[in-house]
Amino acid sequence: MTEFHVLKHIKSQMEAFTPSEHAVAEYVVEYPDKVMEMTTKQLASSCGSSEAAIIRFCKRIGINSFSGLKIELAKTSWIEEPENPEVNTLLHFEDSLETVFSKVTMNTYQAIKNTEKLFSVEELERAVEALHHADRVYLYGVGGSAVVAEDFTQKILRLNYLAFQAGDIHVQMMMAANMTKNDVLFVVSTSGQTKEILRLMTVAQEKGAKIILLTQHGKSQARKLADIVLTISEEENNIRIGTMTARIAQLVIIDALFVALCMKKGHGVFEQIVETHNIVQRMKKEED
Repeated sequence: MTEFHVLKHIKSQMEAFTPSEHAVAEYVVEYPDKVMEMTTKQLASSCGSSEAAIIRFCKRIGINSFSGLKIELAKTSWIEEPENPEVNTLLHFEDSLETVFSKVTMNTYQAIKNTEKLFSVEELERAVEALHHADRVYLYGVGGSAVVAEDFTQKILRLNYLAFQAGDIHVQMMMAANMTKNDVLFVVSTSGQTKEILRLMTVAQEKGAKIILLTQHGKSQARKLADIVLTISEEENNIRIGTMTARIAQLVIIDALFVALCMKKGHGVFEQIVETHNIVQRMKKEED
């Protein structure tokens, strides 16, 4: 089964590093075997960076220490790279259906493992607190991100939240105009650069609402506007035929956030979930 591959992970995050971190990343990717035998001082000297930059680099890729990085490099050294580079490409026209399914499965699993390394429990806790105390929750996403936002909307409606989501940005902006400091805007944006997302977040910020952003790892304008950021790994750099692995990683975080909210609400939450389930089931029976 595919495991977390630190070198692939570093390569996919190159654009997110600062210049000093980028120097460390390039050296680690080029000479992983040497790095496993080095101290932070030796690595800093070899790549023309600093020990502080090495520690920041490790944390940036979701590893707490330099020794942790060396452990991951040691694991990677036992993983055989495929001779054919196209094996890691999701779209290859000569693939059998069995290979297609295997690739999709492996890419998805890899995205979840990489996201697990980057994910901040502290940010999750802050998101839970913000949502728990919110008077109203507004949710928005564009394209594939809208599907994720809708999934979370349905989940928190079961917990008796006042949750609002509109597919039309004009309607969403009207709702944003009525936000207060007691409200939360939950935004899903893979890139964090979509113009309408940025406009919406700007209005919410002006109204004093708390902004929670679910986005991929890396620098973006949306990150600067958000109060709380839930991060997934950046996976789809080569052939982007829909936000496949990004969507799955986002849904994993949504599920974790939902479970955490249930725990925050306490044992009474089960009555709410069962009641909403029974009402929906009753409607289905009436339709039959």
